[in-house]
Amino acid sequence: MVKPKTLTEAVYEDIKQWILEGEITPGSKISLEDTASRLEVSMTPIREALTKLQQEGLVEYIPRAGWRASKLSKKTYFKYRELQLLLELTLTELAFPYVTDEAIKSMEEANERLRYFLETLPKKELPRALLKENDTIHMTLFSCYGNEVMTNMLQNVWDSMSYYRMVMFSTDYYREIGYKDHEQIIKALKKKDAQAVRYAMEHHLSEGPICLEENFDEEL
Repeated sequence: MVKPKTLTEAVYEDIKQWILEGEITPGSKISLEDTASRLEVSMTPIREALTKLQQEGLVEYIPRAGWRASKLSKKTYFKYRELQLLLELTLTELAFPYVTDEAIKSMEEANERLRYFLETLPKKELPRALLKENDTIHMTLFSCYGNEVMTNMLQNVWDSMSYYRMVMFSTDYYREIGYKDHEQIIKALKKKDAQAVRYAMEHHLSEGPICLEENFDEEL
C-alpha cells in the first residue's frame, strides 16, 4: 500500500519543482506568505519544506533577509564539469566505432522532439522536457559502447549537477543552440567522421558555462 504524502512532502515537491524548472531563479527571494497563499496552506509546512530543501542545497536562509533560492557556485560547478567532460568526451570516442544506424535514428527522433517542445511547450515546462531529450540523445550515443559502469557514473554526475542543468535548460541561450548542436553531432555521425564528431561534442559541451555565466556567484 502506497503511503499518502504528508502536507510538508507535497509542499516540498512543489517548491522543488518551481526551483528546478526555473520558475524560481537562483538568488531570488522566497516569500513564506506568498508561497503559503499560493499553495493554500499555513506557513508551518512551508518552513518545514524549505528546511528540507536547505539540506539539499537548493535554498538558503539569510538572517534578517529571509529565504531565497541558492545561487550557483561557480567553483562547485567546474569541479563537477571536469568529470563530466572527461566522461562524455571519452565515451564519445569509445562509442564512435559501435554507433549503428538505429542509434542515429533514435538520436534524430529525440532531437526532433526537442525541437517540437521548443516550438510548442510553455516556457515553464521546457527545462524538464529539454533535459530529458538532451539526455536521451547523449545516452543513446554513449550506450553504443556498452560500458554501463561508465554511463552510470556519468548519470550520477548529471544527477549531482541537476540544479545547474535545470537552470541551464531554462536559459534563452540554450534554447537557441541545443537543437542545432545536436544536429551537428548527428550529421558527423552519419558521415562517420570521428574528428568531426569529437569537435561537435566539444563545441556542444562548451556551451554550458556560457548558459550559466550570469547565474554564477563568483564568491561561492
